[in-house]
Amino acid sequence: MAQFKFIHAADLHIESPYKGVSKLNDSLGSALVQHGVKAFESLIDLTLNEEADFLLIAGDSFDSESGSLSAQYRFVRGMEKLAQADIPVYIICGNHDPLNSWSDHLELPNNVVLFKAEEVHHHIVKKDDQDIAAVYGVSFGQKEEYENRAKQFNKVDKTPFAIGLLHGTIAGNDAHVPYCPFDMDTLRTSNMDYWALGHIHKREILAEENPTVVYPGNIQGRHFNETGEKGCSVITVDNGKMIDHSFARLSDVIYEYIEMEVDGMENLSEFTNALENLKQELSKDCSYLLRIRLKGKTSLHSIFADKSEMEALIDEINTQNEYSQRFIYIDKCLNDTLPEIDLEARKESSDFIADLLNRFDQYNDDPDKLKELVDKIMEELSSSKAGRALKDTNFNETLDNELQNLLSSAKWKCVDGLLQNSAES
Repeated sequence: MAQFKFIHAADLHIESPYKGVSKLNDSLGSALVQHGVKAFESLIDLTLNEEADFLLIAGDSFDSESGSLSAQYRFVRGMEKLAQADIPVYIICGNHDPLNSWSDHLELPNNVVLFKAEEVHHHIVKKDDQDIAAVYGVSFGQKEEYENRAKQFNKVDKTPFAIGLLHGTIAGNDAHVPYCPFDMDTLRTSNMDYWALGHIHKREILAEENPTVVYPGNIQGRHFNETGEKGCSVITVDNGKMIDHSFARLSDVIYEYIEMEVDGMENLSEFTNALENLKQELSKDCSYLLRIRLKGKTSLHSIFADKSEMEALIDEINTQNEYSQRFIYIDKCLNDTLPEIDLEARKESSDFIADLLNRFDQYNDDPDKLKELVDKIMEELSSSKAGRALKDTNFNETLDNELQNLLSSAKWKCVDGLLQNSAES
């Protein structure tokens, strides 16, 4: 059997509008739409450059229904490029672009197989007149599909390598609407060799083998819940066995949280210079949207804590961006800094702040005393709307895990506030 290679992509969301960003910055919002299209074009170029034998798209090619006319045009143009290279494309529809919403005017070239929605079908892929793979798939017929469609998959031919193309939610993932839910046992009993999944925008390999089960993630992050590099999977198969599985980055813009150490900084020039150095370093690679978490003890702590002033500063820094080129956009700075205070020395004084610090130490050293304080707070909250809502969650478990961090944060905020008030008076 001939060796072959295929590309597995999902969740293209061509021309996704980036609504949250557009409200803040029209130029950035418009640029991000184009960068999203660029990620799709990079997928097509990658498929050609890798000389892949076929491309899989596991749902949500468009962000809404069959997309705008320009999105349709770009999509068809990409498929035609692959048609010219005799590369077949196998596509299923997801919850964003269900089959019943695809435009009747969207004419796809002959190299594209768009799977039906009623039941699972399969298509044989050939290379050098040999059957190299069978691709099984089923589309969403409508936006909301809650049936376990994975149960319908079953290898029915002797093709050496079987692929299941499915858009859905793995059991236990509570972060997404459970469209087309499935479990690993169902995937294993289908006799597929590779499951090409879509819907979850985080890249994840659920199983390395028997069968290989992969979410490639989406091809371009769209907000700060979709951080890091985005792209697709490149798979090589030889004699019916997967011999290579690699990730290929397609995203031209990356959302990311970054920590910046500001320990010992004494003036704003040091801070803005550090930001410029960070921007120059990152822009060598691609464009970024950043949320920067400031860490360390610094005399600039009170400035970093002034939300309105920091927003104005970051807005001014962002005006330097040219969104048609590589850029670094700072969404916000998250202040996790501490004031430059010697707490041990401060405890030795005889004022209210010293008394407060010693009380915090008591809670820190005595878990029972801390729990008693938390119980009193929760009792006070119990009659409020917020308190009643908390009863229906796992808040207590979360709180237990975070108590020490909360205590430390509360201590610093109290001390910092008192010192600032003392300095102003």
